Amino acid sequence: MKGIIFFLLVTVSSQIQAQCTKCTSLDDALKSPESVLSLKVNGTVSGIKLDSLPRSIGLLVNAEVLFISDHNIKSIPKEIGNLKKLKELSFAGCLLEDLPEEVYTLTNLKEIVLFDNAFSEETILAIKRKFKELLPRTKVLL
Repeated sequence: MKGIIFFLLVTVSSQIQAQCTKCTSLDDALKSPESVLSLKVNGTVSGIKLDSLPRSIGLLVNAEVLFISDHNIKSIPKEIGNLKKLKELSFAGCLLEDLPEEVYTLTNLKEIVLFDNAFSEETILAIKRKFKELLPRTKVLL
């Protein structure tokens, strides 16, 4: 009987550890993507700089917060549009030159932080215009 209880405790414990709801690692988040509510991955803090964001980011369908900051990411995959529950989004300190149209479909988005990217002045104006037109309640920090 003790053996069975121990086995159940170990099994449940390992399943709980495999599911992070507030993740700080993309790899950990993608182990159980539907359980993720928040993912904050800072390249300066972790010392690991992402060069790209995988299309599997679109599997984080229950995420409300996504902060991918201080990385070498030049583009965001269109699968970002799957994250319909997002309220806060940050790509501060990346190398973005533009945003995919799918970002403008995130109707629950309350704030997007895009400081320190590679946007041209023309692109910044276009981003601000699109948010004002399509998501007027979203606070845009550029």
